[in-house]
Amino acid sequence: MRIILTLLAVAVLVSPSRPAAAEPAFIGMQVQGLSAEAAAVLGMEKAHGVLVRDVALGGPSAAAGFQRGDLIVRLNGKEIDTFERLIEIVRTLEAGSKFKVIVLRRGETIDLTLETGKWPVAWRVNDKAFAAFPNIGLTVVSMSDKLRRALAIRRGSTGVAVTLVDNSKGLPMDLKRGELILQVNQEPIWTPKQLDSRYREAKKAGHR
Repeated sequence: MRIILTLLAVAVLVSPSRPAAAEPAFIGMQVQGLSAEAAAVLGMEKAHGVLVRDVALGGPSAAAGFQRGDLIVRLNGKEIDTFERLIEIVRTLEAGSKFKVIVLRRGETIDLTLETGKWPVAWRVNDKAFAAFPNIGLTVVSMSDKLRRALAIRRGSTGVAVTLVDNSKGLPMDLKRGELILQVNQEPIWTPKQLDSRYREAKKAGHR
């Protein structure tokens, strides 16, 4: 028996080159091309369509009802036969666009309505910023795409990654290397600078 594991080449749906006045469309989805072998497993005579690899929680695709494993065959009135065709169409979209998408899901044809959004600030981080806290033995770095791949973290995850925990400081700390800090005192963070600011505020106020 052969089965499909969605661990193939991935690309994020983005709109990298647009006029300055146009807001790039955010979809919150990862897709992958459909190989001939995978198409055969699905009972198709030839590869046709694009597989949804991942859907970001709270993003436009999640709101539209997309699921992992959906096969996109039509988008905005245009047939989706290849991965390249899908990316070509997505790059023409702007934030606030609303259109129909047809997917195949476990043998059924599903009609979905997708409304694109604006790119969240937390998703625009792609630098190599870091912050070190020698007094407590902690170092964190920004969550770039390269680091996401290295740590096998979902593309939709935001926050800062823990790269060093020095237990020789003798301080009680539950953090471990490779973990992702999403919030500090229930406030979302996505840059080391934000964590540093929260740390300084707590230290100044005499809080833990």
